[in-house]
Amino acid sequence: RNRALKQSARLVTQSILSNGTEGLDMASAVRQWRCLRHLTAVGVAVVTSNGFGVAELFDYRNQDASAVDGITGGMYGIRLDNMVSGINAFEALAGAKLHSNTTGRKQRERYRYVCVVLASQILTLLDAFIFPDNLDSSKAASQLHGLALVRSTEPRLGKSQGPLLASLVRLSLILLAYLEPSSVRFLQACSRLRCFLHWTLEIIRESVALGGYSVAFHELNAPLDRLVLAIVLQCHRALSRCSVVLVEMESSPWDKYFSDSESRQKSHRRLFRAVLELREIVFAAYRGRNEVLRAALSLQAHEALARGLEEMSSPKFLLKSSKEASLRTFLKNDWMTSFHDVEAIGDMMISEQVANGQVYKNRTATTIGRQAITELVSENAAIVKEYSDLLGIPFNLYCENQRRWAETEAVREREFEGNEAVKKFAIKYRSDSVEGNKILMAKFSLAMKRMLWIVRTSNDPWNPFKRWLFPSTTDTLYRRILFAPNYYFNDHADACYESTLGKERDKITQEETRRKEKEREMTEALLRVGDAIVPYDESALEDFEDDDPERTDDEILIGWKSENDGNSESDNDNNGEQKFNTKDTESVTLESKSIGSEWDQFDDTDFGENDDSDPDAWAKKFMWSEGEHFVQSFESVVIVSLQSTMEGKLLLTTQNVYFHQTEDALDVFTKQPVKRDDESPRQDLQWKLSRLTDIHGRRYMLKAQGLELFFADMKGLFLKFGGMKERDAFFSKLTSNCKAPLLRPMKSLNPRTVFKKTKLTDMWRKRKISNFQYLMMLNLMAGRTFNDVTQYPVFPWVLCDYTSETLNLSDHRIYRDLSKPVGALNPDRLAQLIERYNDLDGFVSEEEKFLYGSHYSSPGVVLHYLVRQEPYTSMHIALQSGRFDCADRMFHDVAGCWDSCMTSTSDVKELTPEFFTCPEMFINTNDFPLGQTQSKIPISNVKLPPWAKESPHEFIRIHRLALESEYVSNNLHHWIDLIFGYKQRGPAAAANHNVFHYLSYEGSVDLDKISDEVTRQATESHIQNFGQTPSQLMVKDPHPPRSRVEDDGPLLEKNLQALRCHTPAKQFGGSRNAEANGPVISLHALGEYVFAIYSDLSFCSYKIHFIRGVVPFTFKAEKTRHIISRKGSRSLSAVWHALNVEDDIPFEADSTSKEAVSLGLGNSSFAISLGGSAKLSGSAVNSADSSYLLLSCGYFDNCLKVQTLDSSSLRYNQNGGHRGQINCLQVGEDGTVMVTGGQDSTCRVWVIDHDSFASSLTDGYVYSSLGFESGLLRCCHVLLGHVSPITCVAMSTKLDVIISGSEDGSICIHNIRSGKFVRSLHVDASTKEVKHSCAINGISVRKLAIHVDGTFVANFSDESMYLFTVNGQKLADINLEEQLYSMIICQQSERLITGGEKGLAKIWTLHDLSLDCTVDVSTYGAITSLVLTPLDTSQTAQYLCVGSSNGSLSIVYKSL
Repeated sequence: RNRALKQSARLVTQSILSNGTEGLDMASAVRQWRCLRHLTAVGVAVVTSNGFGVAELFDYRNQDASAVDGITGGMYGIRLDNMVSGINAFEALAGAKLHSNTTGRKQRERYRYVCVVLASQILTLLDAFIFPDNLDSSKAASQLHGLALVRSTEPRLGKSQGPLLASLVRLSLILLAYLEPSSVRFLQACSRLRCFLHWTLEIIRESVALGGYSVAFHELNAPLDRLVLAIVLQCHRALSRCSVVLVEMESSPWDKYFSDSESRQKSHRRLFRAVLELREIVFAAYRGRNEVLRAALSLQAHEALARGLEEMSSPKFLLKSSKEASLRTFLKNDWMTSFHDVEAIGDMMISEQVANGQVYKNRTATTIGRQAITELVSENAAIVKEYSDLLGIPFNLYCENQRRWAETEAVREREFEGNEAVKKFAIKYRSDSVEGNKILMAKFSLAMKRMLWIVRTSNDPWNPFKRWLFPSTTDTLYRRILFAPNYYFNDHADACYESTLGKERDKITQEETRRKEKEREMTEALLRVGDAIVPYDESALEDFEDDDPERTDDEILIGWKSENDGNSESDNDNNGEQKFNTKDTESVTLESKSIGSEWDQFDDTDFGENDDSDPDAWAKKFMWSEGEHFVQSFESVVIVSLQSTMEGKLLLTTQNVYFHQTEDALDVFTKQPVKRDDESPRQDLQWKLSRLTDIHGRRYMLKAQGLELFFADMKGLFLKFGGMKERDAFFSKLTSNCKAPLLRPMKSLNPRTVFKKTKLTDMWRKRKISNFQYLMMLNLMAGRTFNDVTQYPVFPWVLCDYTSETLNLSDHRIYRDLSKPVGALNPDRLAQLIERYNDLDGFVSEEEKFLYGSHYSSPGVVLHYLVRQEPYTSMHIALQSGRFDCADRMFHDVAGCWDSCMTSTSDVKELTPEFFTCPEMFINTNDFPLGQTQSKIPISNVKLPPWAKESPHEFIRIHRLALESEYVSNNLHHWIDLIFGYKQRGPAAAANHNVFHYLSYEGSVDLDKISDEVTRQATESHIQNFGQTPSQLMVKDPHPPRSRVEDDGPLLEKNLQALRCHTPAKQFGGSRNAEANGPVISLHALGEYVFAIYSDLSFCSYKIHFIRGVVPFTFKAEKTRHIISRKGSRSLSAVWHALNVEDDIPFEADSTSKEAVSLGLGNSSFAISLGGSAKLSGSAVNSADSSYLLLSCGYFDNCLKVQTLDSSSLRYNQNGGHRGQINCLQVGEDGTVMVTGGQDSTCRVWVIDHDSFASSLTDGYVYSSLGFESGLLRCCHVLLGHVSPITCVAMSTKLDVIISGSEDGSICIHNIRSGKFVRSLHVDASTKEVKHSCAINGISVRKLAIHVDGTFVANFSDESMYLFTVNGQKLADINLEEQLYSMIICQQSERLITGGEKGLAKIWTLHDLSLDCTVDVSTYGAITSLVLTPLDTSQTAQYLCVGSSNGSLSIVYKSL
């Protein structure tokens, strides 16, 4: 085929060059050559219209290539060595794999491949004509052989392309830009372009000789001069690519890119030949048309080019250097190593070496180069326009022919037939319009629901009549402290026990009789279980092993250490869970959802029926992510929630979990369908795996067939599968085939294995976590969950004294014996139980014998305790057949409940976690009709022990202190052995009187072996209602005890009389000649380092090291620097804000002292964070670590600034989305989440340097739609609720709470991870009463501080200070009689520290705001900032650092 092509080409060219005397006849030859010219012009137009014209090639960013091209496998470019000769567009299109859904950069890359192939094939075809084989290329005449052929212009596409030679140059430049530099095709393209350049210079010389003008860019030769400039610029870029490839080729092993070493050597030689050709092209352009380069290049670029070329051409250099060495030297000259950047001017890209008015050596370059590039852009536009116009000519001709055809008689007959068809379609249209109206009405209904949600959200802060319920999620310590709004409150007035007497007595009596009869039948059925009983085999449990690699303590604590998991929520209410239908709380199966959260789901009831051919079409109603695809589906999966169970189909994809409800939701107690609107469809739900953080195996009906998925907002999804095999399949597919960036690695679902691999026990023994945290984690690992009331977490009774007026927590007599179960605490009762246990001999098997008929944890126990708060109120009523239980049996007295547990043979219940976290469980806040006892005593709030002083909050505080006491810490391991350890089952359990009904133990019965339906139902009913024992975590060895306290603990925990204050003499501030001036406006502590920020924005670091002596530490001033860079904001005319009152702090007379005030900076304007990514990588705590970031706000340009801690270099400087000044900021305990408060009355939640965590907080689709990119800071929520500027913020990531105060006195509480508004309150300025709504006549809030246990302190502008709970309850208030400038809480010792204008550091007891101690530092002026050094292993003592208004830093320590 190649020989035939060359023979035809020789005949055509001979005929044209000999004017028809040789070869073909002239007409045929001209016709064929014109066809080729036309094909070339079309090719140029095609590549130009697709964005690859000469001007577009100057955008070097689009020429970037990976080391290996993804389509052809080329090295830093496209490889075309295997392409055949001739036009082969089909293969190019097939190789490009173009798809309609490919957009952006990927689409351009694939079009680039097609254009490169097209250009290469056209040039290869023309090579046979303009470079025939019979010519001697060494002769000058032969080199100009093809010039006569390429001089002409193809008029059929206009004159914008110029002569054929210009078109060939344009195509050659494309190959130069994108081909693999070491390939054969690239070398051919260089050689071909070198010849084209010679021809171009020849035409220019002829034009100059004809016109007598040699000036650059003259109108006679300007188009060709511009192409010469383009050739030089592209050669510069191509040489740079060759240099990169050369370095990569020589620094990498040969087998990285080549099949053998010989191939590498060939490529190496080709690369140097290509460099030689490119250098010769540049040299030819420089010699032949230097006027163009001198005019179009910048002065510096032209000087560098001239110097490099003249050096290469000097005889002295040529004698000394080999060819390869000279080429290497040329690649390293200044012109080659510089000028790689481009400047964007509108849509035009200009290389930095093009003349554009640059100044060099006091000389200014012209703008001729820029004008030349502009003209090239215009040429591209003209080429595309002419091509588009010519493409439209056939269409216009077609339209004219169609018009003529339409006027014929045959068409008129068809028109009549068409009219009849139109009538039929019109009838169908009318019917379709009816369906369309239904769709519009459905959309309108959905929009109205969305509007109702918006109205409700907007009105929430002003609604003082809210009702509350237990939240569906916990905080990161697995506590449920912050209550959630109950928008569907039911007062249950018709469920009062007394109201059901009288006329309904007979009905209730009959129901009671039927219930007892059914219980009797079930009891008899249980005796027939027989072969289904599984004997307890301890050895099998001891030998169980798993291949799960050891998981660290951070991995096993689900969400407890939030810095490692990115715990947060995303779609306001949803946490990755999307559903369409919003229902009442008593009819919804999982929980109530926010209206308006269904933005990414289409309703199938509005848009027709599902496609029967696709069983998973229901899942397509959701917006699927890009690249998301099906993994596996699971039938008959049940979602287990607190109030109901819901069966359906589960669909697992690579990025989501979808659930399609197939059966009605069933109440967990009645097993009857949950009432719902008949018109409402069943639910379709979605959970995003990008928010999944952990997976734990769960039991259901004592069978290991469940999973609980934990998401970033601490919500849990309890899934029950058809069996263990299906459960394990789901777990395997999810962990191996799905994208879950926050999911911790794990390979086992067995609780015993998970516990065995973790270091949780070591952390507890070393007192790194509290008793409460340890018990919660044991519960969760043992299968206890808040999603299943039958497996609720269990906590111990820790006290036995509920009658004394006061408690001494150091007296061991007030504590319960933790080495015995509740049933064995009373010896007399235990004797009765043992007698009954022995009487069972001969009636039941040894495995069926039990000591206690009831259990320490069951649904009845949980609802007994929590009946006063929803949703447990509704569940209690459902359990009691639609009414409250008899008042005498309800939980109304803590002491009476304890006495019952000590005396009754059927009452051995333990406690729930709420006894240590939730005072609201004792208060009938909803005024439910709980009835009255037989003694006519009305039941409302729970009667508390005398030592609680009738305060539920005091009871919870003391009860929590008792749980963390030394006695409980030293004996808790005994109770753990009983509930979770080796004393739970087997001989050890019998020896410790810890034997319960056999149906409460895991694996005691195999329900699949029970064939009788009645017996099976009876067994299931017993398992569900009478309690289940947690999974056994320790089979053989006893749990180790907790270690003793080895240090004095927190600074403020005890012995406050020993506090002393020392002000070191050598400091950066505190004197007129100091390096830092003005007050200490902010203090921060990291390990042994303390960082002080002064009002002149000096940033100073100090090191405090513990020693033994009179002053038990050394204090060393390390270094000082300024935190504002040249890009920072400094202006003495800025608005002052931080301290609110200009004369609050007594400044010195010099102007630098007031600089921070004029900047609006204060101690709430700075924070230090390690950032989420650095936390995950495990960076060490080091003051010099560049991972630490300093965040600041309050500048006049309203920007939020982020600087590195070690060098103060600016990394982020944006306004953060606030409209106006940012007044305050605070970073959470984990250093990953930040909140800012602004003058625009909004707060914003940020994630610091953790993209996966940020994506889990909000919807990633929203980010992609808005074009947000990953970065150092990402705003995830905008918190609304205030109507005046924010003055202060406080946050606790462990509590998942943000508290904000504003100038009008409003205090708003939001969730961090969901961004949901929870409640607002204010103190009325007239009455001093606390009101639960936004402020109308409130007192401005100055300072806020929050404790992790759910209380916070607010300081107001009238010098008052209030203590609140996060649920809005006021606990204490005092008048300070001074203005505070700093206020912090010691989390370990529950102390409040304040400092203000009097210069006194006051230490308060947090729970009642009583003053404990005062430290006087008034010698140094007002106290402007406070900080406590952290407690860690490297610091053996804790210190309080106090910053004063004269710049002094004082250290408060405890005397040894």
